[in-house]
Parts: sequence; structure tokens; C-alpha cells
Amino acid sequence: MAPTRVVGYVRLSRESADSTSVARQRQIIEAHAKGRGWELVDTIDDVDVSASKRRLDRPGLTRVRALIAGGKAEAVLVWRLDRLARSVVDFGTLLDDGLNVVSCTEPLDTTTAMGRAMAEVLQVFAALESRTIGDRLRSTIAYRVGQGDRWRGGPTPYGYKSVPHPSGDGKTLAIDATEAAYVRQAAEIVLSGGSLYKAMTTLTSNGSTPRRATAWSLSSLRVVLTGDSVLGRQSRHGAPLRDDTGVIATPWEPILTVSDAERLRAVLQARPLATTRRKASRLLSGLLTCESCGSRLRVNSRRAQGAQVESYGCRANGDGKVCPRPASINADQVEAFLVGEFLSVAGRLTVVERRAVVRDVIGLAEVEEAIRHTTDAMREPGADIPALVERLSALTGSRNELAARPVEPVIETVETGETYGERWERSDTNERRAALESVLMGPVPVVAIGRGYRRVDADRVLAPWPWLDEYAAQYVDPGWTDARPLVAPWAPLDPSGVGPEIDPDWSG
Repeated sequence: MAPTRVVGYVRLSRESADSTSVARQRQIIEAHAKGRGWELVDTIDDVDVSASKRRLDRPGLTRVRALIAGGKAEAVLVWRLDRLARSVVDFGTLLDDGLNVVSCTEPLDTTTAMGRAMAEVLQVFAALESRTIGDRLRSTIAYRVGQGDRWRGGPTPYGYKSVPHPSGDGKTLAIDATEAAYVRQAAEIVLSGGSLYKAMTTLTSNGSTPRRATAWSLSSLRVVLTGDSVLGRQSRHGAPLRDDTGVIATPWEPILTVSDAERLRAVLQARPLATTRRKASRLLSGLLTCESCGSRLRVNSRRAQGAQVESYGCRANGDGKVCPRPASINADQVEAFLVGEFLSVAGRLTVVERRAVVRDVIGLAEVEEAIRHTTDAMREPGADIPALVERLSALTGSRNELAARPVEPVIETVETGETYGERWERSDTNERRAALESVLMGPVPVVAIGRGYRRVDADRVLAPWPWLDEYAAQYVDPGWTDARPLVAPWAPLDPSGVGPEIDPDWSG
């Protein structure tokens, strides 16, 4: 029985402007339905979706099957049969499920017995064409990869652009100056102690976007920073290509050095992505103590005159301890006071950071990396041990020639060109608290006063600043000259002996 209501289905593996485009397929489907007097209830798209890879798991096709199963349409109308399926098995599944198919450009109508038999024959040839295309594509990729500095095709890695190879044969990669600058900026933020979240927001605010999304995410930025592409490498079957000596090949100019890339991986592997972001604690959480009993002050919240008011208070008595004079102080006021005290001295000074710098011997990092990869490969099932031992021996000889002793990181004190006041303005709560922790010589005792008094000053908030006479002798920072006040760097790499021992996750 001929259908009266049909649903159109359009699929394209990659959008283009040729005769197979989505717009062209839609036009053909609409014209065919109109010419045969059928009602076209809807036309559903699957764009940038491969029938070979996704099989029947396609959102558009799922909707089409639901419409037909629900009785809203009696058949699916396609430009060509291979738009619907490229596998004989998949097409047979659709027919067994009762899906009637009509092709606009082929003599195919599965509502008849002859049409169903014809569809099955055509589908055999569609599957053959798909396999032929796959074989041809794999052969092309293998050829390009074998040439060393040819780009195999596919999505270009972030930080690079595809350009014609100088020989005129195929494509190669060149650094995209704008994107590479963003990669280096993000790497510098993380290697200087910043979070991946901070690097992501900085790139976003500077106008950077990933290739296939409207905004960076933590996972997408992590993939870029820890991938082999930023080292100018090309992979095949998930493994980086190597030269004859076992060293990983670098056919294109790298964006980052091997040492920086390895440090990034070590840092980011030690900082697993959080699935949720916890509510930020207040600026002084964990830094204030009760002058009477030494307990840490916790954040209290209450309503006063219709507004929510927060304070830092001693809860020793509630915890079963004895405090003769529990301290309590308005949170906004004490934070404003301490920030004012800090910035009045440090606000105009240049931020100084301590950074670990690895002095590379040229080629040493690459050889050491190749040695690690080779020893790892020896532990794999079915490993070619004799070949790997030979490679390891050659690599060890190369390493001995490049360096007689291991290269140690050097800690450098670097002026950033940014003042503490400027850094404070662009920092979040956690970063600001870290700055105060790095400067203060210990927890900040708060003196209790009588009810009704709201005085907040240096007599009540006993901040142990390093520039005060009673604390100055305890603090020595080789990064600062005698001509400058004793203010610690923003985030020292080794804060031992500097500042209070504060648990940064203590939420109060």
C-alpha cells in the first residue's frame, strides 16, 4: 500500500556546498513528496554524523523511527539509500522493524516486494563503497605519516594551521601565532602556581575560543596543555611517531618545550578535575583566632533588620571548651581593615614570584623521555625485548654524551611588572587569602570587647605583619633588598617558616 504521509531524512557526514548538501537534499525530498501527492510531516537532519561510525545510534534517525512507530508517518523519504544506512545489517534491522523506505533518486520503494528486494541489493553495493572509501583513506593517511612532516589530515590541533607542504605534495603544519600565544599564556599561569580554572577564565576573557566549541572548558584546555600536539608531534594509532633511534619525532615547530610540557602534566595530573565547584569561603576563613583561648574563629550568619549579617566568632564554649571572653567581629569590617593594612604597605610594590626553571641541555629532555617510554614498552605483553634493549642501549649512550650529571631545577625570583594592588584587583577569594597567608607571620588574634562596641583597629585585630618591629626579625626573604619593606612574594613555592600553618580547605 502506497504511503500518504512521509517523513524526510537528511544525513551528511560533513557539511559542504555540493549537490549532497543538506539544503539540496531537502529540496529534492520536498519536490518528490509534492510530485507524488504525499504529505511531508517533517524533515529531520543528522549533520556531521557518520552512518559507518554511529550505525543506527543517530539522534535524527531515532526521531524518524519514533514518528513511524507512533503512526505519524508511514515511510521515510531519503535522497539516496546510503543516507539512511551504509551497513547491510543496519538496513536489514530497519526493514525488520517495519521501516518503509522510499528513495528520491533510485527505483526504490520498500512498500512493495520488488522494491524491498532491490533495496537489499543496493545496500550491498553501498556497504562495498563505504569499505572502499575507508581503505583508500587509511592508505592516504599511512602515506602522509610515512613522509614524516606531512599532516595526515583531520582536525588541525589547536595552536597550528594547515599549510601547503613546500614540496607541493600534501599539507604540513605551521604555528598559528595567535593560538600559540594563548597556549603559552595558559601554560605560564599553571606553571606559576595558578589554577587550570584561572587559565581557562583568562583565555576566555582575552577572546580565545577552542576550535569546535564556543568557550573553553576545564577538560578541553587540559587536553590541549597535556597533549603531544603542543610539542610539534604527530601520533598514529594513539602513539607518537618515533625516528629510527627511538626518539619521538618532532616534524613541526613545538609551542612548548619538553620540560615545560612534562611539568604541566605533572601539575595537572596532581590536580584532578572537580565535578562540582564548592562555595568559596570568606577571605579570612582559617586566619583569625580568639585572643582569649586561641581557637580559630568560624563564620556565623544571622539576620538583622531584614539583612543577612556575617561575622567571625569563637565557638569554643559550644565545642565543650572553656573560653573566658569569646571574641566576635563583623566579617566585612575586619576584612576591609586587614586588606587596607596590607595594601597600604604592599599595594604599590611590584609582585615578585619564585619560579622553578629547568636549565635544559639541548636534546637531553627528549632523550630521557624516550628512555622512559622504552622501559615502559618492555613491560607490555608481547614486547619485542631484543629490539627494545638495542634501542635503550643507543638512547643511554646518547644521554651520557649530552649530560654528565643530572640537571637540577633552579629557583628564580622574578619581578612580574604588576603591583600587588593590581594583582589584588584581578584575584579571586582563594588567591587573595593565599597572598595574606604568605605575608602574615602567624594567625591573627582578635580581642573580645563589650557588647555594642564595633571598633575595628590595630589594638583589636593583632595582625602579625612582617614589617612590624616585633616580627621583622623573624622573616628573611632573599628576594627582597634592604631598601624594600619585608613583604613576601605573592605565592612562595616553599613557604616553610613563613606564615601560619593554615589548612586551605578549612571552610569555617
